[in-house]
Amino acid sequence: MISEADVLGDLVRIRERRPLIHHIMNFVVMTDSANVTLAIGASPIMAHAVEELEDIAMVADAIYINIGTLDSFWVESMLKLARIAGVYGKPLLLDPVGAGASRFRSRVARDILEVGSVSVVKGNAGEMLSLAGYSGVVKGVDSLAEEAFEPLERIATQYNVVAMATGRVDYISDGRRLIAVDGGSELFKYTTGTGCMLGSLVASFMAVNRDFLRASGEASLVFKRAGEIAESRAGRNPASFRVELVNAIHNIDRFLTVRGRVRVLKQ
Repeated sequence: MISEADVLGDLVRIRERRPLIHHIMNFVVMTDSANVTLAIGASPIMAHAVEELEDIAMVADAIYINIGTLDSFWVESMLKLARIAGVYGKPLLLDPVGAGASRFRSRVARDILEVGSVSVVKGNAGEMLSLAGYSGVVKGVDSLAEEAFEPLERIATQYNVVAMATGRVDYISDGRRLIAVDGGSELFKYTTGTGCMLGSLVASFMAVNRDFLRASGEASLVFKRAGEIAESRAGRNPASFRVELVNAIHNIDRFLTVRGRVRVLKQ
């Protein structure tokens, strides 16, 4: 489904083209996401002012909206940017951080999806279950497997997107195809914002590969493998892990292994 040559080929394209990734990114992880974007070879810009959104989106190669820090001003910017992405045909990734934790977050995530221009929606199991209508339910990603991935497929079909549920295993569906990506590090869960950093990688691969299921899978492979390398160098130290994660992403072409990591569950 996804070969090492596929990933490395898109990695070369990212580093040759240096695509501009327009982020509306939460304050908690803004620097980390920018560093990860640079490490993979793309160019980040963090811009949320309503007055400049169209100017930047016009020249961006992909757009990443992350709802981690919300207020009414940010919501206005996010909805406007989603509409602009549709007008200019820009690949758009939505990270519905905290969907299900409050009615406000859940509504904002759905409002952005309903604009109709989202290409990929990526969240953890609880967030994706919330978007699928399983309110108040918190389960691990493995539970999605036990339920035949109906929540992911429902989201993908309802909103015409690629739906990605992240965790120990990342599951990715476009409503027809379904893949699982294995690997990673236990230290991800002790490091703030790793899901948001993964989003920056997904957006970077989306900028050069318009098969968004494959782009999401390639980013997942890179991030999980980088996590393994980072842990081998940092030991059990989360602060060191964060530094080594950026280093490993920058050097991922030296460490990438794909064999046995991607499972095709539907095609």
